[in-house]
Amino acid sequence: MEFEYTLFGYESFVFIVNPENALDGITVDQIKAIYSGELTTWDELGVEGLGEIIAYQRPKNSGSQTALEKLMGDTPIMEAPQMDGSDGMEDILQTIEYRNLPNAIGYTFRFFCADMVGSKVKLLAIDGVEPTVENISNGKYPIITPLYAVTRKGESNPNVKRLLDFLTDPQGQELVEKSGYVKR
Repeated sequence: MEFEYTLFGYESFVFIVNPENALDGITVDQIKAIYSGELTTWDELGVEGLGEIIAYQRPKNSGSQTALEKLMGDTPIMEAPQMDGSDGMEDILQTIEYRNLPNAIGYTFRFFCADMVGSKVKLLAIDGVEPTVENISNGKYPIITPLYAVTRKGESNPNVKRLLDFLTDPQGQELVEKSGYVKR
């Protein structure tokens, strides 16, 4: 069986810190150094006075942990200290925000962080590019996932075509945007 892929939007993987943290951006290499355990203090990132980095992780097989593993590539991920583990995406956001830990860093998908929870965490620029709608839609932000509707090639069901047309027309694209994703 062959499939057709219809692009209808984008999602991005973002790294978050407490809004009081002076750090505004980070590089992919620095992320790898933090999550491999090589880089352990905020001083090493040029942020003085915060001490050790608390690098939150998600459980294995969660979507965001899988995204981190993909980003890390061949670089091994350090074991998360038990107290720094988190069971849910919302736990990560609430821990960084509501426990007011300026020395914490975590990760999530922009859709969840920016639109579903309404969190007040700071989204970091990656490699000098902020995770804005414009930078995601034009491909400048480095950690993007395209969103596709996957259908059987040659599908004859007229409702499939209607759905694909809707996902890609202005009304469908508005819905994609209102859902927290970035339209194509």
